Amino acid sequence: MGTQQERRSVEERREQLIDAAINVLASEGIGAATTRRITDEAGLALGAFHYAFTSKDDLLHAVIERFSSGIETVLQHAIVDPQAPLEGLGDQLIRGYWSFIEETPELQLAQYEVAVHALRDEALRPLAELQYQRMADAVEQVLQDHPQVPDGQARRDVASYLAAVMDGLILYRVVERDPAAAARRLEVFIATLPALIEHTRRGATNGVAAG
Repeated sequence: MGTQQERRSVEERREQLIDAAINVLASEGIGAATTRRITDEAGLALGAFHYAFTSKDDLLHAVIERFSSGIETVLQHAIVDPQAPLEGLGDQLIRGYWSFIEETPELQLAQYEVAVHALRDEALRPLAELQYQRMADAVEQVLQDHPQVPDGQARRDVASYLAAVMDGLILYRVVERDPAAAARRLEVFIATLPALIEHTRRGATNGVAAG
């Protein structure tokens, strides 16, 4: 019983510290996100940090995991009909992705802080790479069984393209803070999907012909 309570307590502290780190990263930036500042934000003693995380970098990994797993979960639930025509599937995917963005603005800003910080530190660079790989993975998972999406590298290219455009739209949304303008840009992106799909189909057809 005691072990279960202790495990639950550690898990609860981890979640508290992740929440606190996201708040500090979003409002004050990576420079302010010391272990002391984060534990203060969480309402915990400084010593509690090391019961939950081995280091600050370990906590930053957990922030990225929160972001990545959130996208994966949202996309899994956003797809009502996985065998819909590709235009419809893309529409479901993008709107589901965007709903997560609008519901978690602090998390979006925090993940940018972590990504930029990681790119400046060679030891942490894999964390930034993992973040963007997971974004593309989540999109590719939705696309993988659709008959209109080619296999292999072409499918990965489509997934990473969609993730990259969404990332740009997210950053613009964070900077501009105009939800109406962001919604209009999203509709423009969705309107371009037929051209992307046609390009994908031509590429797949040309690949088969060349083979």
